[in-house]
Amino acid sequence: MADQLPLEIIEKILKYLKPSDRLTASTVCLLWYEASLTMSLWKDVVLTFENSLDDAACVFQWTRKPVQHVKIKEINFSASIPGLFEFWSQISQNLLSLEIHGSYITEANLLNLLLQCQSLESLHFHNCRDTFITGKLFSNDLVLSHIKLAMPNLKKLAFSENSSYFSDALLDRFMALVVNLTYLSFSGTTISFHPGINKKFYSKNNGKEETKSSELVLTFDCMLQHIAKHSKTVEHLDFSQTLIDDKACIALSKVAGLKLYSLILRSCEVSGPGISGLCATQSTLTELDISSCRRITDNALSSICSLLPNLQKLSIQNCRAVTDMGISYLSQLCCLWYVNLQGLQHITSLGVENGLLSKRNETLTQINLSNTRVTEETLHQLAKNSPFLTHLNLTSCKMAVSDSSLRVVLNSLLHLRELLLDWCISLTDGGFDTSNLTVTNPAIQEDGNFRDLPLEVPSSKLQENCTLADFFSFSGLIHLSVSGCNKLTDRSLQYAFRFRELRHLDLNACPLISDTGLVALSEQNRGIEILILNYGKFTDCAMTKAISYLSRLKRLSLHGCLNLTNLTLKAIERYQLRYLSHLDISHCRLISLEYAFLFQLRMPSIRELDTAGLE
Repeated sequence: MADQLPLEIIEKILKYLKPSDRLTASTVCLLWYEASLTMSLWKDVVLTFENSLDDAACVFQWTRKPVQHVKIKEINFSASIPGLFEFWSQISQNLLSLEIHGSYITEANLLNLLLQCQSLESLHFHNCRDTFITGKLFSNDLVLSHIKLAMPNLKKLAFSENSSYFSDALLDRFMALVVNLTYLSFSGTTISFHPGINKKFYSKNNGKEETKSSELVLTFDCMLQHIAKHSKTVEHLDFSQTLIDDKACIALSKVAGLKLYSLILRSCEVSGPGISGLCATQSTLTELDISSCRRITDNALSSICSLLPNLQKLSIQNCRAVTDMGISYLSQLCCLWYVNLQGLQHITSLGVENGLLSKRNETLTQINLSNTRVTEETLHQLAKNSPFLTHLNLTSCKMAVSDSSLRVVLNSLLHLRELLLDWCISLTDGGFDTSNLTVTNPAIQEDGNFRDLPLEVPSSKLQENCTLADFFSFSGLIHLSVSGCNKLTDRSLQYAFRFRELRHLDLNACPLISDTGLVALSEQNRGIEILILNYGKFTDCAMTKAISYLSRLKRLSLHGCLNLTNLTLKAIERYQLRYLSHLDISHCRLISLEYAFLFQLRMPSIRELDTAGLE
């Protein structure tokens, strides 16, 4: 029947699937494969080449897949790679973004790659110090002009983690390729903000006389000039893990015509005056990340909340000087749907409730409360006033997470897609025991019908008096982490962990879970792609059975599973886990190091095999 559906219908079906599900669906028959080649279905797919391009050159030389995003990791382009440009010409036609991570690439090879990317919009160099170390890259004006003509749509540039090898001269050359800059990132790259540096390298410049840009230093003044030049189009700036301070922020705020939508300043030296200055002129901001900025206080939060009415995403993770007073200001942000409060050790339930939960808040969908001192009452308020939460991080919230409070969360927050409960050590199987709970979510209307429940709930379950256990197996939970919850047993895995959409599960350091629970879990959650079982007491027999059910595994971590032997690796081979790319068998002392190496040779899909501690 599948091959008799109209192509348009198949394309619509595929649009509702996640990338991994689309890949599986494309193997149904030729018609479904043809439907999977629709351009719009590849917008959220990133093709990653890691360590070598040899296999990729063979596989993709004749591909018809409309690849739009490519990431190249840890590959040496110092010499000619056979077949490289034949396959690159095949996939570069529709390429919108190119990321190069930790790779060395010669100017000639980079030039040949870029000249074929005629649709490219985003170019990212991450930790490519060897490529920039000479300072001479693209120093020929003729070369630059050819690249600019080849990539007329380039508008996003990122140079992250490039240490001290990036320079003003290199910045000038790359900026010459962009007509309308929208995105610029220098996260983790050494930038000189001190005026004394300018005097040292531009001593002959009296402010009027033009001077050739330095190939030895990257200055904030040079960046500021380029940002000013593109002020009417720049929307996103990222200066994370740099020495940007209040003075630099105020200078940025004075750039005429600049209207930012996103500003990322993680782990920077900014404080209240700099943030206030930026907020005063950048009222268009919808995203602000000032995580781990240790000088941020309640005063900065006051400015943010009063001057940024359009703010939708805010991260103040590890801004340890913030107190309940600062959090209470969040009540002014009516558009806020994402907030990260991780590590704010001076906030309590009072601040969170006053700032986010004093009234019904249907806008809030993602909140991170990990490592805070919130209590069970906060979870009750979340369940009552934020019914549309999809992501909830409660890692190490020991005062908040108990069996009773978790049951309230599971009973009320029916849209949850990610739930992190790591190291909530008081949690037991009772927290997942939903057999006596009735559905009281505000989504249930007075007429007994359900409103806005996850799509997976079948109509036969939609009765007002049904228990949560009746449809718990149809929950839309995708990511569940209970690492370190050492009181959980097989009972939870057998009777509660039945999530049709579950893709990522972390059971690290859960010592009471045995073979019985693992086999039941695997049989009931066959879509799992990432599974963490570190320090488990599982046997080869149970692992073999689990592997037989989990054909879509991409990452499997078995660190410190002392009972496992070579038989587990044989099971992986036997059931041909073709998607498995990362396997951690470190400190599994009964697995032979020699056998592990031979195993990797026979399993080409495994790109990363951790064998630390094997003999």
